[in-house]
Order: sequence, then structure tokens, then C-alpha cells
Amino acid sequence: MPLIGSLGFYGVVMNKYLIILLVMLILSGIGMVSAENEIRIGAIIDTSGDSASYAKGIEAAIDMAVSDLNDSYAKAGMNTTIIVKKTWVNGTRESAVKGAEDLIAEGVQIIVGPDSSDEVAGILPLITEKEIISVNPSTSIDLSKPGDPVIRLAPSDSHLYKALVAYNNMTMGNTPTKGVILARDDIYGGTLAEMMINKSFVSPSDKNLLTDNLKSKNITETILYSPNTSNFTDTLEELNALVTPLIEEYGENNVIVLAVSFDEIADILAQASEYPNLYKVRWEGTDSVAMSSAILKNDTAAGFAADTGLTALSFNIAQPIDSDYWMVYEAARAANGGYQPSIYEILPYDETLMAAWIMQNNPSTLEDMLYIADSYGKLSYGATGWLKLNKRGDRQFGDYFFYQVQKGEDEVYTWIPISMYLDETNSLVPLVDSNNTFMQHYGP
Repeated sequence: MPLIGSLGFYGVVMNKYLIILLVMLILSGIGMVSAENEIRIGAIIDTSGDSASYAKGIEAAIDMAVSDLNDSYAKAGMNTTIIVKKTWVNGTRESAVKGAEDLIAEGVQIIVGPDSSDEVAGILPLITEKEIISVNPSTSIDLSKPGDPVIRLAPSDSHLYKALVAYNNMTMGNTPTKGVILARDDIYGGTLAEMMINKSFVSPSDKNLLTDNLKSKNITETILYSPNTSNFTDTLEELNALVTPLIEEYGENNVIVLAVSFDEIADILAQASEYPNLYKVRWEGTDSVAMSSAILKNDTAAGFAADTGLTALSFNIAQPIDSDYWMVYEAARAANGGYQPSIYEILPYDETLMAAWIMQNNPSTLEDMLYIADSYGKLSYGATGWLKLNKRGDRQFGDYFFYQVQKGEDEVYTWIPISMYLDETNSLVPLVDSNNTFMQHYGP
């Protein structure tokens, strides 16, 4: 049987049924679950729109968590059942709000999702009014606020920024670089681009850790495009006009295009292949680009990514071979036609566990829910690692893996981990030619 969690860091693993009883005893001040209890969890899943490539993996992870939880309750002799109500949306704020309204009307007590920060921002007024928590993977630091009905099981983008800065510093050294940000014009892309230019929203302690590379003097321009764009001709014409003189002044290897995109990154890369100068520069991507199956499904985009050395990062930790991570990884991979899943297809497993732990203790107020979430996070080591939260309801810790698209001997494009950024030590560990669990799963 797969394990739901453990206490502490890497390697102290406990039986899932003991975990259920232990956590419930610790949280008994809130009120134990009744003898007969049905927990209704809602799930908002984007099956169309810019993050639709995650949908099948997300559903598989949620279904696996529900099955594991119900098995756990039965083994522990608890008459408790998890019921998940799913609603399918198109990635827009309006659709997410309609989905949340439908779920609330069906009597859900807590919501897993939605997928994007923009959708979370859209449902925030509604769930605040109804005192219903959303447990989701949003990363925008603009949503990182204490006391709101949102638990974000991903680190905020301030961590991602630090990892990206460290990567460029450690790989480029003192070589002068110039960068152009190409980003979605929404709360995720726009806020992250603004933070990278002027370090707004970054805490004083984080600012002290940031070094010179990629600061405002290194970013020449931000190009924003509307979500749901498919024809990027105007955007790429503007980008090409910006990078051409930078190539002449700094050299093609010292010019970076940083993409903050979802599935549309495949269209961007495929269309960028028509511009010779966009082939010459370095391309990087954020967490919504890393492990994108949309790129791999588009031969032109995948070829451009491999030829330009596209490097994208996503939070993760080094997982032991018997971790639940690989169990969910394989389920999400099978659901998505064999493509390697993103962390955002694995994370819903832990989001569902968190939602269940909160509601099985019969909280009566929002403050109760947040207290339970915080206590559970301190104690639990889920499929994606330690779930400890900070005071703003974000995941407190986050290491990052850097990936590149490479073509194997079988002529098939895949994502390969190349480096790991360790948040605690602000250091970069190379993974190429190393023998570790991740490379065993991802390597050629």
C-alpha cells in the first residue's frame, strides 16, 4: 500500500493509518470527526484553456488521493467517506467563479483548485464570503496574504525568483547579460514580471539574498500578451526587434528571453522558430513552462526548445525511491498518455489530503480551518515533500529543479533534469551524469 505521509524530513516514514490517528489526536482541540461522516470536497479542473494539459494528471492525482483516504479510514475503523464533486472549467476567472458557485450549491465543504493564480484571484471574493477554503497550487506573491481562505501548497514566486537568479549567476558568472521577459498579462505573469524588474513584493530578507544578475539593470523590457492568444506574430515581431540590437552588443549567448507562460508556450516556440535571431538567444522558462507536455506534443516547438537550450525550473525536492511522489507520478503519467507530469499534476494529491485533514476535524470557523492546515503541514510529509506553511498560507520551503528538452536516441523529445537549486543553502547542484532517483526516472 502507498504511504500518505510521514513526520519530519526525508526518510522518517510512518504507516498511513497511524498518521490518521496521530494527526486527529493532535488536532482534537478543534473537535473530532463524528462516528458517521461524509466529507464533500470540490475540485475545479481546467479541461480547456491555457493549462488544459494538466487536466488528466490532476484528475488522476485527486482520484488516487480519495481512494487512499477512503482505504485508510476503512482500515482504521472510521466510518468516514470522502466524496469529490468535480467541475470542469476553461481557465478564465469567470469560468472558475461559476465552477465554485456550482460546487458550493452541491454542498462542498472545501475546494481543491483551481489551477492558476488568476482563477484563484477570481474566486477569492466568493470563498471569502462563504468561508470555504481553496487548497491550490497558486504561486503569485500578490495572493500571498495571511488570514485569507486560501492554502497555497506551492512556494510563492519570490522563491522561484531567487532560484532563477542563482542559476544565472552560477552558470554565467560575471558575464554581462541582458534579458527580455515575455509574459502572460495576468496576475501570475504580470506580477512576476514586475517583481523581477523592481523586486517589488519581495520581503527584506529575500532582497538581501538576491544578487546582481537579472535585476532591473539587466532586464531591458517586458512584453505582455493576452491570455488565450494563439497567433503571436505581433508579440514575436516586437521581441525580435528588441533582441536583435542586444545580440549585436552583448553576443547571442548573453541575451536571455524569459517566458512566463502556460500551454501557449508551445505556440510561442513554434512560431519563434521562424525568426533567425530568436534561435540565437538563450530561452528560459518559469514553473508553468517546466515539464510542459504541450511543448513535447509539438515537434516544431520541441525542436526549437532543444536547439536553443530552453531551461525551465519548477519547485520540487529530491524524492526517495519509495516516496508517494513516484506513485502519483506514474498515475499522472499514464493518464496523460505517457508524457512526464509536471509537479502541478502531482501536487493535487497532497492538496486533496490537506483538504480532507481539515474537514475531518469538523472546523466551525475559517480560523479553525487555517489552524488545522498549519498544524497538519508542520507534521506531514506528503507526496511532494514537507507541507509546512508560512504565516501567509504558502508552502514555506521549496527547492527547484531545472529541466531542459532533449532528443533521445529514439528521436523522442523529453524533459531532463540538469540542476537542482537548494533553497536553504542558496546553492546549485548539477544533476547531469549523476546517479540518483530523478535521473533514473527521467534520464535517457
